[in-house]
Amino acid sequence: MGSGLRTFAGLGLLTAGFLGTLATILAFFGSTSWFFDLLANFRFQLALGLIVIGALYLIGFGRAVAFIFIAMGVVNAFLIAPLYLDDPAPAVGDESIRIVSFNVGAGRADTTELLTWVGESEADLVFLLESTEDYVSAMPTADIGYSISNEIPEDRHYGISVLGRDAANVEQLRLGVTRDPVMRVETTIGDQPIAVYAVHPRPPDSEAKSEARDSLFAELADLVMREAVPVIVIGDFNASPWSYAFREFTADTELLNSQNGYGLSATWPTGFPVTLVPLDHMLHSDGLTTVDRQVGPDLGSDHLPLTVDVSLAQ
Repeated sequence: MGSGLRTFAGLGLLTAGFLGTLATILAFFGSTSWFFDLLANFRFQLALGLIVIGALYLIGFGRAVAFIFIAMGVVNAFLIAPLYLDDPAPAVGDESIRIVSFNVGAGRADTTELLTWVGESEADLVFLLESTEDYVSAMPTADIGYSISNEIPEDRHYGISVLGRDAANVEQLRLGVTRDPVMRVETTIGDQPIAVYAVHPRPPDSEAKSEARDSLFAELADLVMREAVPVIVIGDFNASPWSYAFREFTADTELLNSQNGYGLSATWPTGFPVTLVPLDHMLHSDGLTTVDRQVGPDLGSDHLPLTVDVSLAQ
């Protein structure tokens, strides 16, 4: 490698490593800035990128700086580790409920492919986020054994639709400063009543939208803590497990992350696999446990569907 090219490569690695290190540190301060909290969503990319950059710099240029980059990569990897190492609690009996959450991308997902996949998934309860009136009207849900509850707020072009095999009590709530829709469904696992909340707060790509998301979660936390039955919260959180908003919500409600033990399970954005992050989640009370969790196929949206099987925990 010529000296000029070697210098250019060294500066490139130094710049990328410095920016990755800075992002790693700033992401711990998500409570102070919406942008810092946004950085926390990319812990996986930061872990992988910094370890690779550190290894390359170690091979080609020197040890001291390389070890700093690798150490910062390991810090990010440490935060990701529980998703792979934690084990869900064992289940009691064989009774379970299968729930699907899918952000259909304001109607971009193909309805025929979606309904075929839903029918094959044998889900008991399906939440379609960013569902529109036109999108739902194109669904012959009776053909696959589902009834539909469609709640599209008049002041918003999309909402949340609920497909269910059995009759259930479905209620639309409006939470947060922007009064965004949240669906509450009463159902059962065996003889045990449970409450399922489907959520889709606004994406935190500005300070105002970040505050809207966080205010929705704050109100939802109050509702969850008042429930007398086990609770499930599912949907597109527009936050990763490392986001301050996600961590604060789980701390307030003491809900468990169904993702623990099932890996990264990244769901967005479908067109950019290198930047895929887990934004779609299912949380549950400690009286419940996850017995299976899968990310579904690309059905035309910018999100992938999430399927979770939930049982009563020992």
